[in-house]
Amino acid sequence: MEFNATFLISAISFIIFTIIMNIIFYKPIEKIMDERQKFINDAKNDAFNANTKADEILKDRETRLNQSVADSKKLVAEKVNEANETSKALTTKAKEKSREEIASAKSNLEHEAHMTTEELKSKVKDLAEVISSKVTGIDTKIENPNIELVNRILN
Repeated sequence: MEFNATFLISAISFIIFTIIMNIIFYKPIEKIMDERQKFINDAKNDAFNANTKADEILKDRETRLNQSVADSKKLVAEKVNEANETSKALTTKAKEKSREEIASAKSNLEHEAHMTTEELKSKVKDLAEVISSKVTGIDTKIENPNIELVNRILN
């Protein structure tokens, strides 16, 4: 094989072509590829950071939600207990009022029964006087009626 000037010119032309292509074509493409790779890496890091932050937010949300549920259950339990206590107090108050009204009604009924009994005793005495005066023809007055006899008549 012979090396002549054509081979040397071809080799030099290839080296010059490679240098020119490297300066004009490959360097800008390499720069664009590096920029794209940097953009992709930055986007990937941002996505990872956003994912991590989203996980933290979800955990915080779950924690707050659980706390809210616990607080609401506690509040409902307190309100139920408060309502039960109020209900017991009102029931006790109503029972006491009912007892007082029943006692008052009993007292009134006993008083009315006593008054009615006294009135009936008086009427029985008057009736007995009228009957005895009609039967005997003498005007009789009963001074002190026998209470047991009057009670037997009334019952």
